[in-house]
Amino acid sequence: MTKINPQKILFIKLGAGGEYENDCIEKAQTLRLGYIEVDNDLCRNGNWEAVHDYFTQQEKKKSFVATSHTNQIKQFYEEGEQTLWLTFYANKLWWCFSKREIVLLPDKTKIRPVIGKWSDKDIAGKILKSDTISGKLLKIQGFRGTICSVLEATYALTKINGEQSKEVDEVEIAMSNLKSKLSELIKLLQWKDFETLIDLIFRQAGWQRVGGKGKEKTFDLDLFAPVTNESAIVQIKSQSDLKEFKSYQDEFAKMTDYDKFFYVVHSPKPDLLSYKNDTDIMLYFNDKVTDWTIAAGLVDWVINKAS
Repeated sequence: MTKINPQKILFIKLGAGGEYENDCIEKAQTLRLGYIEVDNDLCRNGNWEAVHDYFTQQEKKKSFVATSHTNQIKQFYEEGEQTLWLTFYANKLWWCFSKREIVLLPDKTKIRPVIGKWSDKDIAGKILKSDTISGKLLKIQGFRGTICSVLEATYALTKINGEQSKEVDEVEIAMSNLKSKLSELIKLLQWKDFETLIDLIFRQAGWQRVGGKGKEKTFDLDLFAPVTNESAIVQIKSQSDLKEFKSYQDEFAKMTDYDKFFYVVHSPKPDLLSYKNDTDIMLYFNDKVTDWTIAAGLVDWVINKAS
């Protein structure tokens, strides 16, 4: 799908409390406007001065409030097909373009048909979940009116086009460099330090050690997760090959009281590194340990131990 390049970006709230959202997005593929008390003919004819007078004279609104209401209705009626419309629904960002065709419904609400369909994905097909959207854009949901300009228009367009800002690109490059260098440091750890690192990682993830570290022949860590009530064992190896892994696989099969089995290897031999693991044992190498170390906030610990 090609990148979109709208002339303008507007946010629309689909009904008070989102009452029109499901119908507009899931069913009818429309934009919908309330303001049922405003004469539709005045709006169709572009008599915006009369609409403004309605709000000041009939609704007793202050002039600046009347202007705000009038402008919102005007945008709904007059925005062209190159205007991008945004809204939030079901914890996702949705977007569409719309035909400039106004239909008055029996309840006196007005609709505009969407060109194609509302979309909750960027142009690459990635869902635009609210938890991946900047708070600067999310706060537009608190707008008390119906239609408004989008201050974070550039950011919104970047998200929809599946692009990243220069700052994000720079951080990703820095993170990639960090992972590469940290992986090398982890390889420099002494065996006992590597074992301690794995122990710290699992404890940071909420696992509790219930058995003595390194005291069992078959495993190094005996763990329990109080939240999920799961038990697990972890075997930690500085080096290992496929033959050794399979021997532990046979041993683990006898241990039916455990829910999970982890096999963590510092420096795997080529046959184990290329092995396509389809067992219930979770097999992890140094790349995964590097990710865990960053997530657990243990980078400084590794630096101190490796220096």
